Amino acid sequence: MISSLASVSEAGYRDAYFAALPEKHHETVRSAVAATWLPADLAVAHYGACSSLGLSHDAVARIGRSVGDKVSGTLVGTAARISREMGVTPLEVIPQFQRFWGRAFQGGGCCAFKIGPKEVSLEAHKAVVFDYPYFRSAICGLLMGVLEPFCTRVYVSERPGQRPPAGCLFKIQWV
Repeated sequence: MISSLASVSEAGYRDAYFAALPEKHHETVRSAVAATWLPADLAVAHYGACSSLGLSHDAVARIGRSVGDKVSGTLVGTAARISREMGVTPLEVIPQFQRFWGRAFQGGGCCAFKIGPKEVSLEAHKAVVFDYPYFRSAICGLLMGVLEPFCTRVYVSERPGQRPPAGCLFKIQWV
């Protein structure tokens, strides 16, 4: 959530965000630091405020992408580039997402299903923040930023059709 707020602020929406965030959360959000566990009700309020900004899917995906780019720009990014040179593709990376789930969410999980040689369906479930369109769009961008070091280009979209309760279905393709 801290990276999300930083990206929202960098995109010029900080004032609008705080106007939409319930006052009771302002101090907690302003004083939060990375790697600190924040309560679920705060995450719900945060993504509710972000969703109320009325940004387009593309604008939110760009914000999410900036978070993914920051992750990929660290030591993880260096390891990803070396792995890519060794032939590792998103197909080997995506199944590892469940291992990182616990760092971001309490409960729920995600699973991936190979659809084609360079296409995967990713299902996330039992995380109430997926009820917010902003969060789902931001995750599309985040996944692009995290996976692109392993390939030339990544395309991520929310799969049309029935969305699982408190979850989402994504289609991930790459070249």
